[in-house]
Amino acid sequence: MQKNILITGKPKSGKSTLLRTLITPIQNKVGLVADEVLGEEGRIGFDVETHTGAKVPLARVDIETPYRVGRYFVDIKSLDSIIPEVSRFTSDDLLYLDEIGQMQLLSEKFKKLVTTYLDASNTCIATISNVFEDDCIKSVKERDDIILVEISPEDREERAQFISQLLRKIEKAKKYVLEPERFSIQGSVCEMRSEHDTRRLVFAESKWQCDCDFYKKYSTCSHVIAVTEIARK
Repeated sequence: MQKNILITGKPKSGKSTLLRTLITPIQNKVGLVADEVLGEEGRIGFDVETHTGAKVPLARVDIETPYRVGRYFVDIKSLDSIIPEVSRFTSDDLLYLDEIGQMQLLSEKFKKLVTTYLDASNTCIATISNVFEDDCIKSVKERDDIILVEISPEDREERAQFISQLLRKIEKAKKYVLEPERFSIQGSVCEMRSEHDTRRLVFAESKWQCDCDFYKKYSTCSHVIAVTEIARK
């Protein structure tokens, strides 16, 4: 099921800010975010902060480690030290990561955490680099359970509203899938009883398409997410 949301965009597009905005009002959540560390002459590194407020250094310009990205030395031991804390979650938790990027992916434990989050039944929302590519990032982007959302400074607010709605649509789709009697599929056409109406979905151009307003605007919706999963079974 498409239950994982990946936010991507160029550096300084506001990915981390958007993620923080989305997760702040949510009570049940587990994950980590990256924070800039500023000095007298600008940015000197990054910290990683967990859902409990625990914070450790991720990278600095004024330390030396075997791992370097640009002018920053990456502190893998510190990052690894908090992985156990964010690896414990319940089925009710929203999972989040900032970011699936070059520094973090130097850690094998972080790579395993990415897989754990995406494979869980929970919804995961994460930021992911679009300037650094490796096998891990490529495999994540190619998963059939992700929805990739690209943002820019100009459309960040509109994208925030879309993702906020999408999180609710995903949770609704999960409920629909547990009630297969809602779906009547005949060939390439499906009639689905939603909470408020009967929707007509058509399989065309290698994907399901819906007649609801949300789909017409965003090319996805709870009905499409649900029927795609139902049709696989």
